[in-house]
Amino acid sequence: MLVLGLDTSESPGSVALLEGTSLAVERALPELLRHAECLLPTIEALLESSGRTREELRRICVNLGPGSFTGLRIGLATAKGMGQARRIELVGVDGTIAYRERADAGRRVCVAIASRRDLVYARWFSEARPRTETVMLREADLVERLRAEQRPMCVVGSAARRVVEQLGESAHVVLGPEKALEPSALAVARIGALLREARLQELEPMYVEPILA
Repeated sequence: MLVLGLDTSESPGSVALLEGTSLAVERALPELLRHAECLLPTIEALLESSGRTREELRRICVNLGPGSFTGLRIGLATAKGMGQARRIELVGVDGTIAYRERADAGRRVCVAIASRRDLVYARWFSEARPRTETVMLREADLVERLRAEQRPMCVVGSAARRVVEQLGESAHVVLGPEKALEPSALAVARIGALLREARLQELEPMYVEPILA
């Protein structure tokens, strides 16, 4: 089954193709914050370079967020349009899980995704299981929460490097692997390939209200 992955949830967008163990390729969108103009041409370029066509696609997996309001809408609209036009299966993927799956297995993990200004999206996992819902909070508040950790924890996501740097020397909190510090359409495709097909009306962006108290 040829799967297309889309991730336009953050500034650096990407697309990917996945087919079992025979094909796993990813291409970054050529310009930051211009997802509307770049997404479809990048999909076509990746299909062409892989020797595939739209007619061969069987599933489209799209990052539902959290992330940029505009970026999420662009990715979702593109996925829905292609899916409806060619009757391709659609799957939505939680972006925090896409980050978590690229962290080291068997560890407690905090996913920290950059948002606007001094805000971040955060979610905590115990191994593969979510411990919390996704929240939006001030970066400084997240740093303080992590500083209070008393057990080993790995931080991943697009805000992880900055957050861990602010922590300084920590006996318990470490930065995750490089592959888990940027959004990835290939990670979205790999997770979405294992999920059930969604109904069109089920696919909506995941928006998170800030916790600023």
